[in-house]
Amino acid sequence: MTDKMKTVCVGRFLIDVPEEAEIELRQARVDGFEIASFNETEEEFQERVADREAQIKAKPDYLGGNKNMESAREVKTDSGLFGKIFIHSRKVQEGTQGNGLGGVERYRHEGITTEALVHGDGVSIDLSYENRALKWVEDLPRMVNQLVANPDNRIPTEPGFCMDRVYVRDPLRADQREQIMMFGRLPSHPDIEFMFIVAAGVKPEPQGVLARNQAADEALSMAERMRITRLREAPREIGGLAGEELAELVVEENEARGHSFWWEVSGTEDNIFVPHVVFRMSTGNGNRKPVPSSLSDGAALGLWDKISSSIRLRSTEPVANEQVEVPTTPLGTYASAGERCPESGWWLCGDGGDGIGVHGGQRQYMKKGELMPQALLLPRQTLWDKLRGLQPSFESKNRTFWKLVDKRLQKRLPPPLPLALPVPPATTSFASRGVGVSEQSHVCVGSFAVTGVPCPASGWWRCEQSHALDGTRWFAQGVLLPPATFAVSPGVFGGSTKAPKSIQRRGQWRLVRLADASAQGNPDSQASGLGTNSSPIREA
Repeated sequence: MTDKMKTVCVGRFLIDVPEEAEIELRQARVDGFEIASFNETEEEFQERVADREAQIKAKPDYLGGNKNMESAREVKTDSGLFGKIFIHSRKVQEGTQGNGLGGVERYRHEGITTEALVHGDGVSIDLSYENRALKWVEDLPRMVNQLVANPDNRIPTEPGFCMDRVYVRDPLRADQREQIMMFGRLPSHPDIEFMFIVAAGVKPEPQGVLARNQAADEALSMAERMRITRLREAPREIGGLAGEELAELVVEENEARGHSFWWEVSGTEDNIFVPHVVFRMSTGNGNRKPVPSSLSDGAALGLWDKISSSIRLRSTEPVANEQVEVPTTPLGTYASAGERCPESGWWLCGDGGDGIGVHGGQRQYMKKGELMPQALLLPRQTLWDKLRGLQPSFESKNRTFWKLVDKRLQKRLPPPLPLALPVPPATTSFASRGVGVSEQSHVCVGSFAVTGVPCPASGWWRCEQSHALDGTRWFAQGVLLPPATFAVSPGVFGGSTKAPKSIQRRGQWRLVRLADASAQGNPDSQASGLGTNSSPIREA
């Protein structure tokens, strides 16, 4: 059995097992996320993602409404994984409890399910965490970006934590409590089983395996003790880890002889390279009852020593100071009030409309990391309200949903000087016929146009002239593109206070993003859609 061996990566460890061994890696968990992986075609994956999204949306939220799905965002990682992240099924517990001072106080606990379905190299990977604290929601996209598909379970060449068909790149912390189990069988000796367990960041057992076994033996009757023969019982160091080893021969009640081997490292709570480790092997395992061992005592000890002595760390060098980037948040991402803003940009409020305004505007600029606000809604003033100079307001009972419609690292600022305005075309039919982005697909991002020509497509156009104040502006399809605007240095036209502060000259414009009038995110644009008063984008 041991003439030919193969190496298996289990967590951060390598272990050699007989080549014929059938291995299963189960119960993978990192940072509380249950991680499951399996082979699946891309078509099957896409269908399953769509079904899962529909299933989540179909369930009522905790208030009985239709907002069970709070966020659905697409994700794509640098390792080639793609898929979706769902934030859903919020749970709220509130009530009163004693405060220890003879009084009572109200409490409110909120949790939410974070779930990711990603795919790459023919492998689908599902991650989930139910009732997770709201402040940890963004841990999921960070974890997804550390995943690497490994369909053949090859031994990775970079530090990380191995699971079935996938591994997690470092860095990982001890408090993320990575864990994995390996189960193995030998087809030529079906009564032999072995199990390897690795769990980091857990509190060490107060007693080792030898002390616990001695306490268990004391609870046995004399007849039961007579059926157990100690083969080994002593400390044993393997792969630089100090543990304890217990080997026993057990005669069962049906007189079947079997072996039990156990090696355990108590581990540490703050070091991922010294985790809690358990390796066990047993013989004489039958379907419903013990069977005689297929190995003699010497052969069983030889197999145990061969496998157990091969246990070693795959790598002891963590990736220091490496920052894991969270995948870019795509346009169309939803976030609800109380969540951390996942991306700086303009967010469209899901409340309001039909005569009800939103304090601060229907579109508002949010910075990444800020708490998404609950919208303050402004109904129409009654005549009595107008006479008293009052504006009524209220908040929805449901959490406000916000949709990302335009993003950048900095807020769009007004230009320091007035910009040249686009000119309506000679005939209004071209500009007013409502051509959308889908009908402008023949115009490619990166296309150029110059001052005075009709704008080929509605969208964001960047002025290509150096030192121009225009930056990037939105123009509707068909308007005549304006000249570029430049600031004039003081004194150029003399010291007169009436001297012009800017000049305009012919410029070149480049399309950077298609966006029709209803989808563009510039709150300063006039309703005409001509792009007047368009503010330049100040991007880092």
